[in-house]
Amino acid sequence: MGKKAWIWTGAIVVVLLFIGFRTTLLDPLGFRVKHTLHITTAAKSEDEPIVFIHGYDGSNWTFFTTTVRYSATDFGTRSLKLLVRENGDIDVSGVYDKAMKRPMIRVNFENPRSIIPNNATWFSKAMELLKKDYGIEDVDVVAHSYGGLTFVNFLQKYNYKANYYPEVNTFTAIGTPFNGSVVSSDGKTPYDLTAMGPKKESQYFKEMMARKDKIPDNLEMLNIVGDLDDGSRSDGPVAVDSAKSAAFIFNPANYQQVLFTGRFAQHSWLHANIGVDREIKSFIEANR
Repeated sequence: MGKKAWIWTGAIVVVLLFIGFRTTLLDPLGFRVKHTLHITTAAKSEDEPIVFIHGYDGSNWTFFTTTVRYSATDFGTRSLKLLVRENGDIDVSGVYDKAMKRPMIRVNFENPRSIIPNNATWFSKAMELLKKDYGIEDVDVVAHSYGGLTFVNFLQKYNYKANYYPEVNTFTAIGTPFNGSVVSSDGKTPYDLTAMGPKKESQYFKEMMARKDKIPDNLEMLNIVGDLDDGSRSDGPVAVDSAKSAAFIFNPANYQQVLFTGRFAQHSWLHANIGVDREIKSFIEANR
């Protein structure tokens, strides 16, 4: 067999393997080509987008590997990247098509170290763009760390049921410090939980509790909590009880909580944890 024959044989094998082990990993390239050629995709997908929000000092890379893993397992399609500038302008890259399977959209902030209210305002700009420019009506939201506080602040200060924003069906918080970031080596802090709530409330927690009625009762919430199991009762930066304090903010009828323990429950590893991937996947699928 000649060299060209081997090349063609190899190409055919690659195509057959891709067909046999179908993923959405290469789909964005196909949609980009179709858009360039002005080809309209007739297929319609029932899968709504997943919007990802990074935490304090996070970046576009926070959920990069997450979207790659989900693409490789045919759960979702890597789609848009939105960079919200401090002045509210938004840089958009990537491709979006309604025929995509669960388009995954990453929202990033030019200043990743700003205060939560600023982040919430910037996030509202991103959500408004998704509704206005792309006609997106419904989304699922996944947020890491302070990104969870950003979303709750947005939820309580901006009426997402208004015509400006897509409706949020599910919210997943990963390692979010709902009641502050106080951690101690022996696992005991003034903010520890009791059956009635935290012994002490942080300012953000007080504000969230005061605006509980702004959170729709039908919002499904999954809370991913990490514990290094090293005596600190924390994932490193976030105490277990701080993360679990979300149970007093959201409707208990629609609230789920999953605890991960050990080395890969570390704060920055949680969003790279394959077990966390599975929990989020099951949660979103169960509520669609």
